[in-house]
Amino acid sequence: MKEKDDASQELAKILDVPYDDLLEKGFHKILAYGVAGAMATPPRPDAPQPPNVELRIRQRLGDEEYKRLLEKKFALIIASLFQVMQEDGTSDRFLSKDPSLAATAAYMRDIVEVSHSTGKIPDPLRPYFKVKVVLNAVHHLCGRLQYDDTRLWTPAMFTFVTRRLFDTMDPALGSLSACAVVRKIRLLVCLANPKSIDGYALEMVIHGLKPYIVDTYCAEDAVGVVQYLLDQGKGYLSTQPAFVIGTFLSILASLRAFLSAATGQEDTQVQLSLNIAQSFHIWLGDYLTGCHFPELNEMQNQLFQAIVESAMGFRLHGNASSGTKESDLLRHLLDDDRNKNKLLDDVSRGLAFSLVCSGFQKPVSFRDDIFGSDEESVARSRVSYAASGDIHSEWTQETELEKITDLDTTQYDLDIIPKAGIFQLLLKLLLSDDRLVIGLAEATLETIFFDESRSPGVATFHYILDENMYKAMKWSILPMSLSENENPRPITSVTKPEILPVDEWVKDLTTAISTNLQEDAVVKNLRPILEKVGGLAKDLFPFVVHILLLHHIKGDDELKMELSELFRDCFRTCSEKTVPHSIILIKTILYLRTQETAQEATKLPRDHWLDVDYLEMARAACICKMFKTSLLFAEIYHSESGNAEFPDSKLLLEIFRNVDDLDSYYGVSQASSLETVLKRFEYEEDGWKSLSFRGANLESHLRLGSTSDGQDLFGVVDAFNTLGMNGLSHAFLQSGTAADASEDTLDNMFRSAWKLEQWDLPCPSSCTTRSATIYRALQSVNNNLDMRAIPSQLDSSFFGVMRQITAGKQTGHSLGASMRTLAMLTEMEEVLVSKETGELEQVWERLQNRNSWMHIGRYSDVEEIMTMRQTTLSSVSKRDHLRRAAGVDIKTARFLEAKALVASCKMARSHKVLQHSLSAATQLSKAVEPCKQVGLDINAVATLQAANVLWDHGQGIASIRMLQALGFDNALGQQSIVVGKAKLLAKLGNWVSEARLEKPDKIMSNYLVFAIDELKENYSGSEAGRVFHEFASFCDQQLQNSGNIEDYQRALKLRQNKEAEVRELEKLMKSAAGGKLEQLTLYRHKAKTWLNLDDAEFNRLRLDREAFLERSISNYLRALAACDDYDHDAVRFCALWLEHSGDAKVNKAAEAPLGQVASRKFVPLMNQLSSRLLESPEDIFQSLLFPLILRICMDHPHHGHYQILALTRAKPKDNISQSRQASAAKIATKLKAHPSSKPLFSHIIQATTSYIKLATQKIERKPGIKPVLRSVLTRDIYSKFSVDIPNWKIPPPTMQIDVRADKDYSGLPVIAKFHPEITIASGISAPKIVTCLASDGRTFKMLFKGGNDDLRQDAIMEQVFEQVSNLLKKSRTTRQRNLSIRNYKVLPLATNAGIIEFVANTIPLYDFLMPAHMSYHPRDWKPTYCRKTITDVQTKTREVRIDAFQRVAAHFRPVMRYFFMHKFNGPDDWFSSRLAYSRSTAAISILGHVLGLGDRHGHNILLDEKSGEVVHIDLGVAFEQGRILPVPEVVPFRLTRDIIDGFGVTRTEGVFRRSCEFTLTVLRNEAYNITTILDVLRYDPLYSWTISPLRMKKMQDQVEAAATGIVDEGIVGTGGAGKKDEESEADRALTVVAKKLSATLSVGATVNELIQVAGDERNLAVLYSGEYLFFLVSPISLMVGGWV
Repeated sequence: MKEKDDASQELAKILDVPYDDLLEKGFHKILAYGVAGAMATPPRPDAPQPPNVELRIRQRLGDEEYKRLLEKKFALIIASLFQVMQEDGTSDRFLSKDPSLAATAAYMRDIVEVSHSTGKIPDPLRPYFKVKVVLNAVHHLCGRLQYDDTRLWTPAMFTFVTRRLFDTMDPALGSLSACAVVRKIRLLVCLANPKSIDGYALEMVIHGLKPYIVDTYCAEDAVGVVQYLLDQGKGYLSTQPAFVIGTFLSILASLRAFLSAATGQEDTQVQLSLNIAQSFHIWLGDYLTGCHFPELNEMQNQLFQAIVESAMGFRLHGNASSGTKESDLLRHLLDDDRNKNKLLDDVSRGLAFSLVCSGFQKPVSFRDDIFGSDEESVARSRVSYAASGDIHSEWTQETELEKITDLDTTQYDLDIIPKAGIFQLLLKLLLSDDRLVIGLAEATLETIFFDESRSPGVATFHYILDENMYKAMKWSILPMSLSENENPRPITSVTKPEILPVDEWVKDLTTAISTNLQEDAVVKNLRPILEKVGGLAKDLFPFVVHILLLHHIKGDDELKMELSELFRDCFRTCSEKTVPHSIILIKTILYLRTQETAQEATKLPRDHWLDVDYLEMARAACICKMFKTSLLFAEIYHSESGNAEFPDSKLLLEIFRNVDDLDSYYGVSQASSLETVLKRFEYEEDGWKSLSFRGANLESHLRLGSTSDGQDLFGVVDAFNTLGMNGLSHAFLQSGTAADASEDTLDNMFRSAWKLEQWDLPCPSSCTTRSATIYRALQSVNNNLDMRAIPSQLDSSFFGVMRQITAGKQTGHSLGASMRTLAMLTEMEEVLVSKETGELEQVWERLQNRNSWMHIGRYSDVEEIMTMRQTTLSSVSKRDHLRRAAGVDIKTARFLEAKALVASCKMARSHKVLQHSLSAATQLSKAVEPCKQVGLDINAVATLQAANVLWDHGQGIASIRMLQALGFDNALGQQSIVVGKAKLLAKLGNWVSEARLEKPDKIMSNYLVFAIDELKENYSGSEAGRVFHEFASFCDQQLQNSGNIEDYQRALKLRQNKEAEVRELEKLMKSAAGGKLEQLTLYRHKAKTWLNLDDAEFNRLRLDREAFLERSISNYLRALAACDDYDHDAVRFCALWLEHSGDAKVNKAAEAPLGQVASRKFVPLMNQLSSRLLESPEDIFQSLLFPLILRICMDHPHHGHYQILALTRAKPKDNISQSRQASAAKIATKLKAHPSSKPLFSHIIQATTSYIKLATQKIERKPGIKPVLRSVLTRDIYSKFSVDIPNWKIPPPTMQIDVRADKDYSGLPVIAKFHPEITIASGISAPKIVTCLASDGRTFKMLFKGGNDDLRQDAIMEQVFEQVSNLLKKSRTTRQRNLSIRNYKVLPLATNAGIIEFVANTIPLYDFLMPAHMSYHPRDWKPTYCRKTITDVQTKTREVRIDAFQRVAAHFRPVMRYFFMHKFNGPDDWFSSRLAYSRSTAAISILGHVLGLGDRHGHNILLDEKSGEVVHIDLGVAFEQGRILPVPEVVPFRLTRDIIDGFGVTRTEGVFRRSCEFTLTVLRNEAYNITTILDVLRYDPLYSWTISPLRMKKMQDQVEAAATGIVDEGIVGTGGAGKKDEESEADRALTVVAKKLSATLSVGATVNELIQVAGDERNLAVLYSGEYLFFLVSPISLMVGGWV
């Protein structure tokens, strides 16, 4: 500008840059200053001409180069002009004078009316130019390029120039400088309108100006612009709810802080800004209240408004106190976090929680906490260990493999996935609070868009990004580029991971890779942003590696080999120091495993993107504490190695000790030795055995004079702690025997000390073990007399634990320990914040309500919590300052301490941990005297607990004597802790009976009858229920007692024999005379005497049995009426009642109490009860049954109506079935007549009629044409489906509806509509698959089935499955493992029609296995050839058939493992799904064996693609009916190689075997309940116990047909058996079940035998040829049963 060319060239020399290059680099500023300078000083005739910079540059560069640079750097020139523009307020004077700027002037007025500052800002440093000059310069430059300056402001240009302005806002320049820039942006917004109020341009300006809303000097102008943009951009913003709420929360947080800081200041400018901020705050609330987002559903919009409302009322500090807006906001955020369709994205959620957590103030106590109730805590906070014992699954996830895009990779290049991931990360940076980061992200995207647009093909950003986004950054000529070409760097040049910190190392590695991808427009442009944005390389690395491998896919490619070697080296040398580095590489491998490879037939190639050693990776992952990942890698290695045994058992043991599974550890093959057995005992936490082994080791060291390594000493201490011998542990540690104060030693020492309440140990804050944390908290509470310091000490403990939790990913074990510590500290705090007796007692009730989960959880998890309660309350009892703070007296404190001891004793007994229960009982006994000193009498409860413990220890006589003394103590009712005398007597009667100390009649009269008398006619409640249940169970046991039955049968036989003898003698006497007659008379007299004696004995036994039966019947009902604790008694009652339905005395005993029992308790037995209906009003049994069923239908219509209607539609075959139908019709008549049931029942009648017509409708299949309801149904029936049924408001028939105690079913989801399309399933009966949409948004898929199959058989077996599954859920061991039986709903509508619940997310095993075998092992024998090989030898000898089986097996390798490896992404889902598969397979196998289920094959066993569980369908063949097939089934369940393959490296050991054992254990323990459940079926006249010959033949024919894909469902369900045959078959079947549940062999031996038989090739080889193939492939068909 000053024509100093010599100086310019000298500068170029100094910089060592060619002069022309220097001109090119500064071209945009040179031209901007030169043109603006020329415009600022127009030529005058009387003045010298200023130098023409533009002309001189043009002459220097040449016309073509000048034009090229002008076009290329045009946007930079424009930005430079605005940068040197002198703001002049609103520019109103200039804008109003130029007609072409009239619209701009109007926009400016609109903004100014909102808010603006009239303050004058000092002139900036020169050079600067007025607005008029800059705009004229812009016009001039547009003319040079023949641009239309009215179309200058594209989204890209506006975004680019605005960003350059934001870049000039340096905090070092002060607020006034920033204010000047804000005003420039305001002008730019007006110039670019409407482009500036739409898309990313709008978002960018709002986001950039947010910080200046609360700047003292910028607030007026910034608020005006932001408020204007929010208002004018409302249309676009209505499509961006996440941005809106994120912006709102961010602004709100800033406003809150500003308003708080500015309040009270007297500075005029501050006060002005404060007023502006307050006004904007109010406006913003009103603005957001009127927002509605069309893309959100109504619930989400309501949540948005709720967040706005609570956030607007937010004060300076967040809190969780009830009734505050801050806590409301916290609740809404947690609600959104739990929703599947979240309102907030990650950025806005982070902003929201940062607002909530700013200066967070904890509630005074849990009583003021919004999550203070356990129900709220469990439902919302996820931190609810104390209340539920649950750990949220997300917290133990090792990896989070999020779905990057929904794009179908079959239609796009494979690199679209990693590029989508890169774009998502860059887009997140656009919302950063760092303007430099945003600028880098924008520049990176601009460069990528530009380079991709010039590449051949369609740019990927068109598919991935929203148009509004790339429009704002897409250029035809790129103004500036960040990246420069760089010579490729060898990957081997990257520094070793042990040398560099992880962030530097991964940045170096990612950058090196990017230099090898110069041809990729995305990756090559990442280098500048990688260098300058910390942590970004770590996130981008997997995507960059993916793109590299897609470009260098060949196995011999040098880059791939270099990268593979780097991975291998890092894994091979993995150590604690390089764990972060290894984790990045491991996560990259896991990500690559989810990505499609070129032309893949299966997902196997995905395991080999890189040439890595999976065993080394498994070891590295184990070091990184990614144990599930380590196991996945180990499984992949084992799968590929082909070896039978895994080579590293130590690795597996380490993995299984740390994964969330109790049983896998047992599947590892180890050499048997004393050491391995000891380790197993310690893994099992078997204290006594561990102590024995450790003691033996210690003794051997002492005898041999060798030095122990300390493990045995610490092992002894651990054993003491496990056993609850804390005194011995403490003494052992204090004695100095274990003087080596390692971390484990200190932890043991502090653990025993706090449990023993020894508060004199020094515990420095540097000791951070769990026990030390707890000890310090308790020590402070006990020793610090200043209660004001206790909250801070407890907070310190809480923070310490939380820091450990959030330090990194946790395993289930480590997290469980930390959560347990939090729970203990929480409960201690709940006690200590109490201020009066009532509050402390409320806390005690609160603690007791949490005990339910503790009875199911592991005792090691429970014991510390119970002991903490005990110790805390003991501290309150012993410390005056704690009692004063809690406002309680010594009596109350000791009373609660005693209650805590009782609770601990009960909990330990329920877990059968005898030593812990003995310790608690002993301590309770010692507390009797101290309690007596303060006026408390707890002798009775102490005696009761001591007696319970002695009974558990096998000291039966002593415990009974203690209870007898207690039970007849008249002062029992005066105890401080009430011991119910009725319950005590019932328990005593049970014990005396078990010990055989008294006869049954004496027990009944002396204890049980007396117990009922003690209830004082208070026949409701838990105690009454317990007494009635014990009484009924006792009487039932006497009925079932084999000795009593034998006595009765013997007396009956003796009586019958003696009667026959008397009759014979009397017959002889008629023909005898004289001495012969006298002799016969004498014999007859003696015989008659004996007969009288036998008759008396028989009558006594008969009367006893009748009495037992009647009392059992009546007391079961009274127990059911009293409480809900013994609802399973309904099954046993029904079994007895139905067996003796013709006994008038039994019915009389049931008559009164039956009406008092809630009808819901009989709902599970509705099928069996309704099947016994007969039209016989005089019959007392029918007079009781009829009203009971009517009551069920009235109270629970959805559980009764369908069964009654099915009976009314049955086809009577005889008088009994006619009578049953007539009785059901009477119930239907009453239901139709009653006002409360009439509407629903009438609608169900009409709906089921339509359902039956659809089920039985014959539909012709037409190739290529999918049927719709309108076309296959008559107009009338279609109208029912399309209009009437949705209008009738009835629930979907297959919806699982819980029985409701309040009988209110008004809020149930109902059918909203039926989908028009239907699917026709294969089979002769052609079932129709129909889907309906419910009013709650859920869809229900249903299979309408008509034909000859009677679905009642399946319905009843599903009922059995459900009830057995409930038994499994009640047992601790099976519930801990989530062992259960999946069932589904089967709804018979008539004899020939019904509806079956379509099990969602499932696939038939056959449908996975057959394609999988051919895909994964294409060179194996084809299924057809395997079948032919087997069929050809079917008539040969067993040896020949076995040989054929083995040959086929050798050429037909298993593939089940791949279902889990390739259908479930990530190690967490893989592990949980395979575990669910193994467990559910084991459970259904054992239950199938017990129930004798048959005909299991790949079509009627489903695999859940979401959970991995197995679901068995079509259960019509049960109770060993498969053994009478033409070719009998000889295995207890199917354990094929594919089944085993799905179990993983441990095969049948570990999870499968132990799950089998635990399932069988529960079934044996519940044998009585199971046989009772099945016993009810014995009296169900509609259940078939036999299978017809036709069905036998068709079943095996269909297995054969399945191999060709032809499935025939038209199998006749029953037939051919008469009533007597059915009865004998029922007896036989139930006898076999009882035998299987007997303890002839141990559980372990039984399971061993079953597994051996199921997997024995000699059995598999001789099965029906049609099933041969299924035995080779069927992975879960582990039983023997029906067809779908």
